[in-house]
Formats: sequence, C-alpha cells, structure tokens
Amino acid sequence: MADRIAVMYLGQLVEVGPTERILAAATHPYTRALLAVAPEADPRQWRDQHRLLVPGEIPSPKNPPPGCRFHTRCAYAEARSREEVPLLQEIEPGHVVACHFWQKVRADEPPVRVRVEAP
Repeated sequence: MADRIAVMYLGQLVEVGPTERILAAATHPYTRALLAVAPEADPRQWRDQHRLLVPGEIPSPKNPPPGCRFHTRCAYAEARSREEVPLLQEIEPGHVVACHFWQKVRADEPPVRVRVEAP
C-alpha cells in the first residue's frame, strides 16, 4: 500500500526508505524493534518466536534526552550517542538513517520471525 516507510522516535525521523528495503533490512534499532513486534496478517499461520523487547522507560517528549533520543534504550549506544544528535545520512539510494552505529546494526542479524503451524 505504500512505496516508502518513515519511522519516527520522539518526534524525529530515524529511518526512511523503500518499503521493501525497510521490511527486509531495517537499519535503525528502533525500526527493528517495531518490526519485531508487528502483528502478522494471519496470526493463525504466523507467530513470533522471538520478540525484541526494548528495555528502559520512554523519555519524555517534552524533555527528550540530549544526543540521540533513543540512546537511553539502545543496545548500540555509546558516549557519542549521549552527546551528539545523529543526522540522517543516506546509506543506499533513497534509504536514510539517523544512527551513529548503523553499520553495527546492519551487521547484526535482524530478529527472527519463525513460521509455526496453527493449532
């Protein structure tokens, strides 16, 4: 239904790209977390075996943390994340991400969605 997906966290874009690319290879940790918990179209045929749960509390949108807004909940965060706002950068034609460590995220396998038989 959509050719492109834009993902926001606390009012800032964190990833934008072609739908197929985002669904197949999300590069921002928040995008991956969202996709890991998205319901399947037919829950009788598909169920999540592994859900990526994002620890921590969601920061206040009125008083977001400095640096990357997702750093308080991100497994990839380092000192730079707390100090410097990541800018959107094009990582492929038409695919942009705001993450200092997108290469590390991309190198990790995305959360697995396993097909199981319905009861």
